[in-house]
Amino acid sequence: MVRLHPLHRLDLLQLLLTAMLVSLGLMAVFSASQPDLKRQLLSLAVGLAAFAAAAALDYRQLRRAALPTYAVCLLLLLAVHLAGHSALGARRWLSIAGFPLEPSEIAKLVILVALADHLARAQGREQRLPTLLGALALAAPPAVLILLQPDLGTAMVFAALCVGLLFLGGASRLHLAGLGAIGAVAIPIVPHLLHGYQRRRLEIFLNPASDPLGAGYNLIQARIAVGSGGVFGHGWLHGPQSQLGFVPERATDFIFAVYAEQFGLLGCLVLLLLFAFLLVRLAWAASVAPDRFGFLIATGVAVMLSFQVAENIGMNIGLTPIAGIPLPLVSYGGSALVTNLAALGLVQSVLLRRRLLVYRPEQVLERYLLNESGTVRLGPEIEAPLRA
Repeated sequence: MVRLHPLHRLDLLQLLLTAMLVSLGLMAVFSASQPDLKRQLLSLAVGLAAFAAAAALDYRQLRRAALPTYAVCLLLLLAVHLAGHSALGARRWLSIAGFPLEPSEIAKLVILVALADHLARAQGREQRLPTLLGALALAAPPAVLILLQPDLGTAMVFAALCVGLLFLGGASRLHLAGLGAIGAVAIPIVPHLLHGYQRRRLEIFLNPASDPLGAGYNLIQARIAVGSGGVFGHGWLHGPQSQLGFVPERATDFIFAVYAEQFGLLGCLVLLLLFAFLLVRLAWAASVAPDRFGFLIATGVAVMLSFQVAENIGMNIGLTPIAGIPLPLVSYGGSALVTNLAALGLVQSVLLRRRLLVYRPEQVLERYLLNESGTVRLGPEIEAPLRA
């Protein structure tokens, strides 16, 4: 039996990519709003502690705590409606010991674990309708509570996470197609369920020039900033749109516009490549996970991050509606940064606990040949490995 040293199982490349994205985020936050940098650094310290704790924790222990944690999460979301703080027309924050806490961000990770546990328990029954209905029943209550805040963006993340895990978890394609058909039929009803400013955002997405000094101002200024960066950008701490305050919410929702103006097309390509490589590492972690629960954890983190990256960048350049979704690891926001780092820590926990069992005759080579991924490279004398 071969047991790899923990340092060999740790994904150092994932750590490097995460550190590079966080560093670019700190630079962008400092450029967009220097007073926010101190709070972002404090959140980063908490996030690093959460990352280390999540990696050290045996992720399989989360299965016992999945439902109790889910219940606590629902209580926190209810508390937001009763005693939460409002900003920009939405009630999303609780004050804990003087620090703002956004339960909807924590709920992303909680729902991910709950869905992964549900689908792992349904192994062998993935394509049955009760499995799909059970996943929807888990995702619906927190999504509804978040929609009522109102926070359409986070509810969209929940929907993407649920559908993504169902698809990758082996749910029936026929059931998923039916779910998609129901969603398509409900599209005309959705605008009537939204708040006034949310409906206005959809209208502006289709025609931002219809109200250039009002509802369309944010999108127009963000697109101007992105275009202003050109190929090479104006340079860090430079750029007329961001430095003169024309770009609104420039440290949070529109941080990409600030980044693009300062670092240009080449800088944006670097940022996108970093995210792409990070997603590749998460996919690799899923492929070597020791069990189905670990596989679903890693794929869920990949789905959650990729959807947020696509939506945030899309709304900065006018390809998707403005939904208030931050850019992971880059945008200012303590709860989001801590949650994303904790999620990446869980993926490291999956990697740290993968094992390889190899059976061989006594007369074979004295040592095993290992690939870079930590899997066994078979020689002619070695029997097929069995992964535990």
